[in-house]
Amino acid sequence: MNLKWKTKEVVIVAMVAAVVGVVYTIMDYLYMPLSSLLGPVFMELTFGIYLLSASLPMYIVRKPGFALFGALVTAFVNLLMGSAYGIQLILAGTLQAVGMEIGYAVYKRYEGNMINMTVGAVLGALCVLGRDCVVFGYLTLGATTFTGIVIVRIISAVVIGMILTKGITAALKKTGVLRGFKCAKV
Repeated sequence: MNLKWKTKEVVIVAMVAAVVGVVYTIMDYLYMPLSSLLGPVFMELTFGIYLLSASLPMYIVRKPGFALFGALVTAFVNLLMGSAYGIQLILAGTLQAVGMEIGYAVYKRYEGNMINMTVGAVLGALCVLGRDCVVFGYLTLGATTFTGIVIVRIISAVVIGMILTKGITAALKKTGVLRGFKCAKV
């Protein structure tokens, strides 16, 4: 397997990640009002969307480092567009990417199969959860709320994250932009 990055891969992932960064900026404005209405557990339904910054680049290219590259491009675009979440965007993106990179590295090496995607999504969700416990005090929410957050976050990461990743990739394949990519050969 050729693990060398190609210019086309970098450009396509950067463009996709930039669009995801714009979507995240829109979501930032909706997150707090919706969180007030729905509560912390139900807001975890959005986590699968937030995982796109790492899962989409990795699924498209399937080479080491692309989850991190995509997540960082997304975070910087989100920051440049005025997100109020600041440096936490970079930390969250990095943690999601670490989980996604591990998920792809450990099983059948960068195949983009259900196991790669599931393990990556769960690890990405848990890595960010660790940050949330330290930075945002999730452990002080009580056992029932915390358990609900963990369960909904993992389900969202796996189900919503996987559906969006596969759906967006399929749409990009139809445009021909992914011609020559590993994901287009499946």
